[in-house]
Amino acid sequence: MVKRKQRAPVTRASTTEKRPLNHPDWVLVASEDTMGHISDDDSKASSVNLALIDDSEQDIVSVTDEPKLVEMAAEVGAAAADTIAAAKDSQRSEDSLKPLPHQDCMRKVKSYAQLSSTAHGVRMLCKNISNTRVSIQVESLMIVTKKHDRSLIYLTREMVEWLLVNFPSTDVYVNESLKGSKRFNEKELIKDSKCAKSSIKYWTPELVSERGDLFDMIITLGGDGTVLYVSSIFQQDVPPVMSFALGSLGFLTVFKYENFREDLSKALQSKIRTNMRMRLCCKVYRRLPCSSSKGNKKKYEYVETHHILNELTIDRGPSPFLSMLELYGDHSLLTVAQADGLIIATPTGSTAYSLSAGGSLVYPSVNAICVTPVCPHTLSFRPIILPDSMRLRIKVPKRSRGTAWAAFDGKSRVELQKGDYISVTASPYSFPTLEHSPTDFIDSIRRTLNWNSREPQKSYAHMLSQKNQLRYESDACHKTPTSSDSADDKSASDPEEPAPTEQQPADSGSDSSSNTGRDSLVLRRAPNRRRKGRRPACRRPD
Repeated sequence: MVKRKQRAPVTRASTTEKRPLNHPDWVLVASEDTMGHISDDDSKASSVNLALIDDSEQDIVSVTDEPKLVEMAAEVGAAAADTIAAAKDSQRSEDSLKPLPHQDCMRKVKSYAQLSSTAHGVRMLCKNISNTRVSIQVESLMIVTKKHDRSLIYLTREMVEWLLVNFPSTDVYVNESLKGSKRFNEKELIKDSKCAKSSIKYWTPELVSERGDLFDMIITLGGDGTVLYVSSIFQQDVPPVMSFALGSLGFLTVFKYENFREDLSKALQSKIRTNMRMRLCCKVYRRLPCSSSKGNKKKYEYVETHHILNELTIDRGPSPFLSMLELYGDHSLLTVAQADGLIIATPTGSTAYSLSAGGSLVYPSVNAICVTPVCPHTLSFRPIILPDSMRLRIKVPKRSRGTAWAAFDGKSRVELQKGDYISVTASPYSFPTLEHSPTDFIDSIRRTLNWNSREPQKSYAHMLSQKNQLRYESDACHKTPTSSDSADDKSASDPEEPAPTEQQPADSGSDSSSNTGRDSLVLRRAPNRRRKGRRPACRRPD
């Protein structure tokens, strides 16, 4: 649980009927002279003067404290999650969804200066939120261990024993598969740690889906696949995830198991930064038969929703034909892809299947949607990065020769018939991961991909004889960084080199070895140059 300050009392500008702050009519805006108060210095508390405006009645609630503003903005954003849940329960069709009233709040901007100021203020606010350190009060801790690896059971037991000894008030949940395991040995573990039997509990996917808010923190022991498994069972709010690298690659696992005592003590007792990784909300819609439609209006049936951390993959499956997929962005046709498939990836998934298909690396804190084709039939179809505010729709047209298959983080494959489509938007449920250092992403791609790694350029001194190598080392100690061996070679081969011209005066305090490569070039060309002010000699006729 995150410590929160008490919400500041708010005052309304009018006496209209009181609404809760998560009402969809509330929108977050900034005044024209507001954003100049936001400090660029992260060490100082920023003074933000934003307002919540009722989109229907122009009521204003002023807030002058940034932490309180963040809480109120979170409540405003909760209205979008409620709308998505309502759409899921009622299984409304795509055509019946209409924009919310607060989505048109930017019409209140009266000038470009106000628009620019508001955009800058939002960026600064996002920066301050990403740099915020939170203190977590952990009462229930969940440990997810990689399956089918017996050696990890002993590592799990060692970590559980340390947690029970040092944090006896914390309930530790482990995989149900460890219940009754001789390697885990619950009875001996309780005896060694001298804790209550009720402190060790077991979790199941059903418990997570029903009581996801029961856990305050998650620890993963495995690789990136274990982290993706956590994302698949937590389809709504996700507790902070601390992942230990016990897999093969490890783009998402940044903590070392050897240091788990120090890292866990720091995470449980002090403030720590988290990365709010973006997820995608994918909704599958089936096209109903023509007999059930009224008039020319097509109707679709909602099927299911997936919140994915890596990517949505739509491929041709076992079909021998190329996939034909229509890609729409905000109800506008972007392109018709004829390829083996399409990859719709998050910044976190940019290092996975999308990277293998030629996609670009994207920093995890950048909110964007990566569209990468898989073996396209046109060489001009290059990967593209779209804003997270865009709503994508991938549809199998009627003229397609075959069907398509969709996979969500590599699981739950669904066949898409002709006329079916998938709607992709930014998920309101982010995936928070604990940060080990600010350079976690760069370190991971250097470690796993050898990103921009090559052998440095070397000299040929090791090929010299011992006598010449000593001369080379002695000469290198006396030379300046801008010296060149070309001047030495020229002076040694041509001792009667003329003096420098007026354009290149000689340095009386240094020998010929201190001339740069440019000086030596001028010295070689000096005899062939014409002197200034002299006319060339003319040949007299005989």
